Amino acid sequence: MKNVILLVLLTAAFSLSVHAQPTPELGDTTANYVVLKNATIIDAVADTGKKGSILIKEERIVAIDYSNSLSIPKGAISYDLEDKYIIPGLIDAHVHITHGTLKEAQEHLQTALKKGVTGVRDMGGDGRMLTLLQKNMKIGEDIGPDVFFSTIIAGPHFFENDPRPQEVAKGAIAGEVPWLRAITDESDLRQIVAEAKGIGATAIKVYLNVDKDLFKKVSDEAKRQGLKVWSHGVVPPTKALDITNGGSEVMSHAGHLVQYEFAKGDIRGRHSFDSKDEAMAYRKKLSDKNWDKNTKEVKQLFTAMKNNNSILDATLFVYTFGLDPKTNVEVDSTIYHLAMKAVRTAYEYQVKIGAGSDHMISEDGTINIHKELELLTTAGLSNIDAIRAATIVNAEELGEEKNIGTVEKGKLANLVILNSDPLQDIRHTTDIKYVFKRGKLIE
Repeated sequence: MKNVILLVLLTAAFSLSVHAQPTPELGDTTANYVVLKNATIIDAVADTGKKGSILIKEERIVAIDYSNSLSIPKGAISYDLEDKYIIPGLIDAHVHITHGTLKEAQEHLQTALKKGVTGVRDMGGDGRMLTLLQKNMKIGEDIGPDVFFSTIIAGPHFFENDPRPQEVAKGAIAGEVPWLRAITDESDLRQIVAEAKGIGATAIKVYLNVDKDLFKKVSDEAKRQGLKVWSHGVVPPTKALDITNGGSEVMSHAGHLVQYEFAKGDIRGRHSFDSKDEAMAYRKKLSDKNWDKNTKEVKQLFTAMKNNNSILDATLFVYTFGLDPKTNVEVDSTIYHLAMKAVRTAYEYQVKIGAGSDHMISEDGTINIHKELELLTTAGLSNIDAIRAATIVNAEELGEEKNIGTVEKGKLANLVILNSDPLQDIRHTTDIKYVFKRGKLIE
């Protein structure tokens, strides 16, 4: 009998030794550990930086120490970062990366990562390419930021009159594919949202020719299926106040955000004019409207955005050059100043401000999210709030705030190490020593 009992105990012990997987301790050399020592950590939670050290295991932060008592695992790779500064990896929350070839997209994303961008939010592109890039960035097949993207939702009139959607629907029909869908009151919104989710979209982006009732319906359906709701701040014929009240979680472009609140009745979109002169006259009349933070329409809009937790994706950079994304005409100083004024006022109302360039990379390889941060501080944001705009606020836009956006224990080790203090000068975000993405040094 004793022999039987002993045999049972030995069998059980052997079984446990085979199947049990003990949690690796600090002395375990089978895990990949990295230690970042003696840096000033700007975690995007506190308003200031604090000197400390970070322990990374595999792809996540497992410890942050401010007392100089961190236990360093055997075999850990250690970096002494005295006089350096650590911020969370930057997220450019407004890019369009698939208007060229796949190779160009891969190259641009790799450049962006080396310049501190560990995540991007694509606001309208070729869903086939975006699905591939999303997967490859996550598993390391390609080197670049993690990719999150939306499908574009608009009325049929947009797809019939605008040539741009067809550029990212090659081989298919714009308005009839999961990443570019035309909707009407008769559309099967449940199916349309399900197809967007099926290709890996994080959100729907409502763009043009959707009235406020239809906007609310598609917004509700997207949230019911677990997708985020993004939009332009103005979706003709629908004004910004109805957009935020309709459920938009992120509203893009500050330029005419406020001005359209003064239009009588439904507002007119880019394809509702007989000539460019007529369009320019319409927008000039709105742009000439004077307002301040106490104007009734302004108070209503920004109070609603704050109460609804709608984030303003300002895209100030796009107003400094080229074409206005709403009017498709050359930018002048008027729309730049209107955008700056809108951001400044929204910030005063404590509306959350996100950071997106709407033009991720210039022809010379410049990564423009850094300029966007500088412009946000020009508009009135503090340096730490500009950093938050490109980190934790943008992580919230993606629904990823539990994984990225701050330097905290348990989050992905997406980190940028700077040679200079960005709290002293926001332009120092370009003075990069190292970039880590998911715990790996990018070289």
